[in-house]
Amino acid sequence: MADLIRRLLISRWSLLLPFTLLTLLSVAFPALERIPVLLSFGLHGLGLVPLGRMIAVLVDALAQRLGNRLGGLVGVALGNLVELVVSFTALNSGLYPLVVTSLAGAVITNCLLVLGLSTLVASRRVIAVPIHAHSTQLQTQQLLISTILLSVPSIFLLHQGEGISAGSDRFEGFALYSALVAALVLGYYLLSFVYQLGTHRRLFAGVEASGGIQMVSAHGRQRASLATILVLIALVSLLLVGVSEALVSSLEQLVAKLDLNPLFVGLVLLPLFGSFAEAVVAVQAGRNGTMDLAMSSTVESSLQLLLFVLPVLVLSGMVMERYLHLAFPPVALACLGCTVLMVDWISKDRQLSWYEGLQLLLLYASFAIGALLLPAAP
Repeated sequence: MADLIRRLLISRWSLLLPFTLLTLLSVAFPALERIPVLLSFGLHGLGLVPLGRMIAVLVDALAQRLGNRLGGLVGVALGNLVELVVSFTALNSGLYPLVVTSLAGAVITNCLLVLGLSTLVASRRVIAVPIHAHSTQLQTQQLLISTILLSVPSIFLLHQGEGISAGSDRFEGFALYSALVAALVLGYYLLSFVYQLGTHRRLFAGVEASGGIQMVSAHGRQRASLATILVLIALVSLLLVGVSEALVSSLEQLVAKLDLNPLFVGLVLLPLFGSFAEAVVAVQAGRNGTMDLAMSSTVESSLQLLLFVLPVLVLSGMVMERYLHLAFPPVALACLGCTVLMVDWISKDRQLSWYEGLQLLLLYASFAIGALLLPAAP
């Protein structure tokens, strides 16, 4: 247990823990929150970073304790815990457009910015970096199919001539339709593990099924008990809830006072904090030349957001009487579609080069600049 505590608290990311403490104090004592809204948002975002890193370490420790197969499934459930908690907080506040846009933004950030940086780092001394054929093919196929599945409700909503509505506080026909599609998508995702870990396990030999976040563990460390790991996950999750509430609250004030484009906030700004843990893992994996882990930390994490986190939010919203629609704003959906096509295109030959990493970064930059400079239509 002591070794695990040291791994959680003693690292360069622990230097950001004071921001976490300040955020939690501002939640407990609102009178302390008397700083400019932009600075407040930045401090709360930085406070989220060390908690994301702690979740990554704990998920890795839990996967080691449970073994590769069960550990991989648990990693799927917890890998995007940061994004899940932030999205739940936004959903509970009725910020439906922020929920769907930030999830699309997290996918775009993972697949373009983080994967692009990882590819540049990995291929700095070699012509091309190989990636696992069967695993990559399944990931890119699922990414394409998930985008198609989740675009269908938006198409039907536009066909009704009512425009895109990200959610509603009352139950109506499209809320029911979204819930049914979410259940189908969630079932499709869970069956992918039957495929990978059961019927076609032989094809994926050597590649561990993992969630969005996985940490490379040092050998020879004494493993903590399962109960200890679960208690620590629960404690960090509680801290995560408090920081997420402050972050979402400051985000609302930021949009209102500074007249920022909500698309930029959801598509670019918020995902930068939520995807930080994946970025650390992926860039480190790229530096070590293990691009399969980098792909798992980016593409597999993105799959989890679309096929697991989003359906869970829709179904949970039914209980909360916050009816989230499976409907993306047209710009966010178009950016998501371009991202998926780009990832599929560069990975077809099962190897990555620095030039392909540059292409991912250029596409991300074009999205970010457009969302920042071009205001949304009234």
